[in-house]
Amino acid sequence: MTEGYKDIRLEREGGVATLTLAKPPLNVLDIAMMEEMNRALSELEGDTALRMVVMRAEGKAFSAGVDISDHTADKVGDMIRAFHGIFHRMHLIHAPIVAVVDGAALGGGCEVVLFSDMVIASERSKF
Repeated sequence: MTEGYKDIRLEREGGVATLTLAKPPLNVLDIAMMEEMNRALSELEGDTALRMVVMRAEGKAFSAGVDISDHTADKVGDMIRAFHGIFHRMHLIHAPIVAVVDGAALGGGCEVVLFSDMVIASERSKF
C-alpha cells in the first residue's frame, strides 16, 4: 500500500493497482483529493508491470462530483487544473482502467467513470 494519502488509497498486488476514493460517504472531489488522485496516477504512469488499474470507492457513492466550494473565483483555476490533470494522467497509463461503481457517480465523479476503459456497475448505481 502506498502511504502518504489522506482521501484515497493506492494498493498494488501483482500487476493490479487499486485506487480507492476513501472519503465516504459521498467522496466529494475537492482540490486536495484530486491532487492526491493525480499523484497516485502519476506513480502508475511508467509502471511497465501494470496490467490493470481498478478505481473504486468507499461509502454509498462512487463520487458526488467536484466540491462546489471550489467553484469560486479564487479557487476555480486550481480546481480545473487538478480535475483535468486526472484525465491527462489516466490517458498516460498504458494499462486498462476499470471503474467499479456501487452507488451514485454524479457530475465530475461520473466523468471519471466515463473516462475509464471499462465500467462495472451494481444495480444500485446511478449515473
